[in-house]
Amino acid sequence: MSAIKGQIFNIQHFSTEDGPGVRTTVFLKGCPLRCLWCANPESQKAVRQLANRSALCIKCGCCIKNCPNEALSVKDGAISIDRGKCVSCGTCVNVCPSRAMFFYGEEKTVDQVFEEVMRDKGFYESSGGGVTCSGGECMMQADFVGELFRRCKERGIHTTLDTCGHFPSEGLEKVLPHTDLVLYDIKHMDSGKHREFTGVGNELILQNLKLILDASIKVFIRVPVIPSYNDSVESLMAIAGFIKELDPSLHVDLLPYHRFGLAKYKMLDMPYLPEDVSSPTEEQKESYKRIFINLGLDCVMH
Repeated sequence: MSAIKGQIFNIQHFSTEDGPGVRTTVFLKGCPLRCLWCANPESQKAVRQLANRSALCIKCGCCIKNCPNEALSVKDGAISIDRGKCVSCGTCVNVCPSRAMFFYGEEKTVDQVFEEVMRDKGFYESSGGGVTCSGGECMMQADFVGELFRRCKERGIHTTLDTCGHFPSEGLEKVLPHTDLVLYDIKHMDSGKHREFTGVGNELILQNLKLILDASIKVFIRVPVIPSYNDSVESLMAIAGFIKELDPSLHVDLLPYHRFGLAKYKMLDMPYLPEDVSSPTEEQKESYKRIFINLGLDCVMH
């Protein structure tokens, strides 16, 4: 039995977007990047976070009356959380009759998560699927990922690592021996631009990618295409050229910008900065894909 614990914010069953076949994706909290377009803001901090679904609030005031740190109040007709006072004790969550107050994040052992993912084993076998660890940046919890993957491989389950690439390289020794596929993000080839929009440069990311390829692990490159960040012909050509030089057989997935995570920012009292950015048109998507295909790369636009 494994006592290793991880901070998990979601376990998504029957996923078809995080590797081959039908998969169970385990989302771990904590990420060193702060991408302005992040669709999972609840994944960024490595600790559980209190959130408020205001649409479910019945304004009973139970959370305010019972909060031991007086972190809750009414502001503009809605519950307001003083994040400086809140210690995530869970009192408000326990007394909320409408479940408007809840936590993103729960500490689970490898045993607990493995037991849950094993319930879908029949679907993995019939579809060629398996288990994916994602985030956040799941490699920030490399001990947990490595042990979960090891146990999956013992049972013949395909494993996929979904990573932004910015993590201590020594974590690869714990995870790669039990990994079948890596989904690897490349966001920009200019380190300064990368730092401006994500908070970190790209040097470690490119280094870790080469280490994974040197280990002969199968890799799919994922490129989130973000307007005014990396959607220019020059930016995409630079990424495509780097991939071709690195390994022209690499598969590339282009991921268009979307605003699906907007509601989560409101629940966490976080600002969503790219408010005026729109999703690309079908014509634009086709033009992005053509840049990679014209260089002879296997590319899919999602």
